[in-house]
Amino acid sequence: KINKIKKTVVGSIIKEIRNFFKKRYWSIKFNLYYKIKSLKNNKNFFENKISILIPSRKRSKKLERFLETLKIKTAKLKRIELLILLDNDELEIENYRQLVDHYKKIIEIKIFQINLKTHAERNNYLAKKSNGSVIFPANDDLVIETINWDNLVDKEVSKVGDEEPLCLWVNSGNKYPFLHCHFPIINKEWYKRLGYVGSELFNFWYLDTWICDLAKKSNKMLYVKSIKFKEFNAQSNISEFDETYMKNISDNKMEKDLDIWNNSMKIRIEESKKLLY
Repeated sequence: KINKIKKTVVGSIIKEIRNFFKKRYWSIKFNLYYKIKSLKNNKNFFENKISILIPSRKRSKKLERFLETLKIKTAKLKRIELLILLDNDELEIENYRQLVDHYKKIIEIKIFQINLKTHAERNNYLAKKSNGSVIFPANDDLVIETINWDNLVDKEVSKVGDEEPLCLWVNSGNKYPFLHCHFPIINKEWYKRLGYVGSELFNFWYLDTWICDLAKKSNKMLYVKSIKFKEFNAQSNISEFDETYMKNISDNKMEKDLDIWNNSMKIRIEESKKLLY
């Protein structure tokens, strides 16, 4: 029993040491890459049309919360394109339509109804309908905290131009922001190279994780601490538990998707190469 405890302690120490060096490595790499990109340019500043993708289900109130922050925090609402996807059997359809009617005076909003199986399929459907030079796969439980966040997106995206793929890692409240971003934003060239926003290998999860991993493998990323979003997700906010969340975790989706992720390394390496040429 004592030997088992010793092995557990030693294993924990080794794991912490590995995590420490992993965090330091990516922190240094992200900061260095950001400085290089910042030095190269800033003469080619351009304004972008931003397409925000939001699949939603029975969450009209949460979507309204997001829209309020979008209205308040966005500098140029006319360049925002909001694409919402609902299921054909959406019970709150009238509430969603009322939201659209209210906000369409200041924001370009498009609403679609179609039954699609996975989160990635929904986002990919919306991406095909989008017209923006920047694509932001968001969630209905998100709020925007940074004033004039869209101007900051312009500033960062302009550092690579429109012919190089790019993934912006925003400040999504992660303890270790250089290891993962919950809401990565991509430019149109990224989408063109891959032909999708999220990998359709998964049952529901890993859309953001896939994007982030390809960004790290291809070095096509910029971490932007100044753009801050907050997610009221059910995993960390009990009050946010709802039927939609329970559906998303049903049938062991998390465990199944973790297994798919662990067996997808070769695919991810090949996909990341598409962002290099």
